[in-house]
This record gives sequence, C-alpha cells and structure tokens, in this order.
Amino acid sequence: MIFTKIFTKVMCCRCCSQTQQKIWVFGISTMFLICGLLGVLWWPDFVERATFRMLPLKPGGRTYEFWTVPPVPVYLAMYLYNWTNPEQVRVKGVKPNFERVGPYVFREDKVKNNITWYANNTVSFMPQRTWYFEPSMSGGTLEDNVTCPHLPTIAASHMARDFPKLIKIFFNMALNSNGGSLYQTHTANEWIFQGFYDEFLDYAMKLNNSMTGNIKDNHFAWLLNRNGSKDFEGLFTINTGVEDLREMGELKFWNGKNHTGFFEGECGRLNGSTADLFVPNRGPEEWITIYMKDTCRIINLEPSGTEVIEGIEAIRYETKPDTYDSGELNPDMKCYCPPELQPNNCPKHGVTDIRTCSEGAPMFMSHPGFLYADPMYANTTTGTKADPAKDVFYITMEPKLGVPLDVNAAIQISLFIEADRDITLLKGLPSFYAPLFTINSIAKITPEIASQVRLALNLPSIGFYVGIGLLSCGCFVLAAGFYVCLTKKWYEPIEDERTIIPDKQ
Repeated sequence: MIFTKIFTKVMCCRCCSQTQQKIWVFGISTMFLICGLLGVLWWPDFVERATFRMLPLKPGGRTYEFWTVPPVPVYLAMYLYNWTNPEQVRVKGVKPNFERVGPYVFREDKVKNNITWYANNTVSFMPQRTWYFEPSMSGGTLEDNVTCPHLPTIAASHMARDFPKLIKIFFNMALNSNGGSLYQTHTANEWIFQGFYDEFLDYAMKLNNSMTGNIKDNHFAWLLNRNGSKDFEGLFTINTGVEDLREMGELKFWNGKNHTGFFEGECGRLNGSTADLFVPNRGPEEWITIYMKDTCRIINLEPSGTEVIEGIEAIRYETKPDTYDSGELNPDMKCYCPPELQPNNCPKHGVTDIRTCSEGAPMFMSHPGFLYADPMYANTTTGTKADPAKDVFYITMEPKLGVPLDVNAAIQISLFIEADRDITLLKGLPSFYAPLFTINSIAKITPEIASQVRLALNLPSIGFYVGIGLLSCGCFVLAAGFYVCLTKKWYEPIEDERTIIPDKQ
C-alpha cells in the first residue's frame, strides 16, 4: 500500500488520466531499457572503435598533438667514469680503476622539424633535442673535474696498429709531439656538451689525409655540437597508422634508406619504433623493437611482467642477456659482429662492437656496468659494478593504447684500450675496456596525463555499468507499472488537487 502510493506520487501526476499515467510509466521504463541495452551491448565496442579511430597520426589529431609536443617530461641522466689511477696502470697487477660519477641530469625538450606528409600514409621529420641542466636532480656539478681516456689518441693508435713498422715510428713521433695523450682531465660540462680545444685533433685536421680521416672539428666532447642541433639525428620516415593501426609509428626509412649500413644483413635493417609512437593493442607476448640514432642499431625488449603505475595496469618490457650478443648466445645475431672479426674473433656476449658507426674507434655498447655481459669485460677494470635496479633498459607500457608510463633507456659506451710496444703512450699497458659514459633517457607519466589515460581505458566499462544500472531501473519501473496495473492502484484524475481520495477497500 505505502509502496504503491510513493511510486504513483513520484512517477505520475494526480491530474493525469490513467492512460497518461501508463504512458509515462511504461514509456520511461522502455527508455531506461533501451538506453541500458545500448550501454551494455553497443557502448563498449563503439567507444573502443572511436578511440582507435583517434589514434592514427594525422594533422591536428590528438595523437599529433602529443607527438609534436610530448606532454611527459623526459630527462637525460649522464654518468661519467673518473679514471683514478692512470699513472699506476703500467705497474704489473694494477688494474685501471673507474668510479662512476654523477648523474648529470638534463631536461630534454624535443621538437620535430621539416614535418612532411606523404600519400602512402607516412610522414617524415627531423628531431631536434635541446637539453637544460637540472642541478637539483643531479649528483654533481658541471664544474666537477673528471679524468677520462683520450679518445682521439686511442682511436688514431687503433687505426695505426697494423701500419708498417716505419710508418708507425713516424706516427708515434707525431702523436707525442702534437698533443697525443693517454688521458686528460676536464670538467664534466666540457666532456659532455661544451667541448674543449684538442691539440691532436687540430693537428689531424691540418693533415686531412687517409690516415687521420675526415676530422671536422678541433674541439672534443662526447655530445659535441649535439645540443639543439636540427640535423644531427637525420631524417626519419614513419608510418602514420591511418590505413593499418598495427603499423603506426613503425620506422620505414632513415635518411631515405631502409638499412643503416652500420651492420650487415638483418642487423642493419630498419624496423620498430623511434620511441615516439608505439603500436596499440599489443599482445601480452609481443616484443617491442626500437631504433635510436645513438645506438646505431635496433634494440628488442621482451615482456617481463606486469606493473601498476598511477592506477594503470601495464606490461614491463626489458632488454635481456642476449640483447648485445654477436652470435654467441643467439646465432641469428652473428651479423652484429664486424666482418673483419668473423668467424672466430667476435666479441663475447654482452657488448656490441660499434666501430662501424664511431669512425673506426674501438668502442663498444653495453648495459651499464656490463650488466648481463661476459665477466671478462668487467674484470679488466675495478671500481664499478652493475646495479640491476637502475642499469637495465626497460619500458613499462600500457599495451591497449601503446602509452609508455615509465622509461629507463640505459646504455653504456666503453673504449677498448690495448698495449702497443711501438706507440709510447700505449707501451706496457694491460688490455682493458674503459667505461666512458652512461646515458639514461628517463621519463615517467605525470598524474594529469595518467588520469586521461585511465579515463580512455575505463570509458567502455563506465558505459557498460551505466547500462546495467539503466537496465535495472527500467526493470524496476516496468515491474512496478505492472504491479499497479494488476492492483488497479492508479490515481483517479481529480479537478481539485487538495482533495484526497481515500484508498478503495
């Protein structure tokens, strides 16, 4: 009795006829049921299709906005390795000691220049990165003095190693008389970006012959002329994903070619992402492949587990022990071994010989601290050990939308130094792999961007559960309407609303 009164008071007007009351009740219940069915059956698929239609890279689109001006802050954290005992290494049994110093952290601003769209659903661009030092995030100042091997001397000596005896004698004299040295001490800023005048490079520039190569600058730094450069990284061409979303962000050409030329065969073929865009709707067992100019090669990352970051469930992708292999662990990676070292002198697992993209210098790329590498590399020096927590290369990504949530792209560059009895500066040295620097590209999603990602991921579920609620309301109103019909408890229409008509017994 009480329920009937409340229902009819809420749902119906006393001045309405019974027919009008029935139209109101059954009309509202029908509307609830239709909306509920749409929410349950149609809304999730509609939202998912609409979301995927927004993902391809198009001028003025949402993805384009994030692609041109990344909303997530990115930082470059550089560690340098201070050589503490360069004068003692000729003593038998003394190993070179390197201490990791830093990090020197720089905020990275990245823009894309010369954006050109093509009819075959590709777009080309030239990335420009500018770095700004962040003292509060750093573990040292740019004025820290750091002692490092003198790369120009080591590189030139490596090239001269197989010269005829007489030519090596003249090379040694020129090296000793024109600024050659085993090591030098400069500030962290000079080593990283600023650069310093190098007497030996100046001498080599003046010679400009086949022995010295094409030396373009008499200053030296690890990232010389890199900060703010518009053309250093080259021209990238990627797929927009307009025709096939599974190809969005996939690298097609670099400087107009689909092969780097740094390594033979498949090891030099371009594929994967430039780390700006990733293919969405990725399966749980799929790998991530990225190509960065600094690595001279592609890098594969395998799924290693799940994490929850800012309330978003994601998959963590990591490099593995065979990432920097040259065929020892994985025969398919034999092409990363330089042809002149095949088949029996290839590097042991854990490093990639990058002399082909470092102008012949005996340089190697690996995980920091030679993580996962054959112990022989780390055992040639002392002072630095790998830290698995921070030295692994990983990307934690939400796989449905392809959004990176946490990135730590950690790479170490080392220099192989070996004795040479014909070159004074190298005479009596042990052979060792000198760590030069570690680069960590770090990014983590902000709470503001994470909230947008959560909303995009939850919209299908929100619509589904709202549909369930509407269906429940519709069923309730419909059941109540039938009950009132069966019990004939509709209001009788009256002219004076102040008149109360008693319930019929």
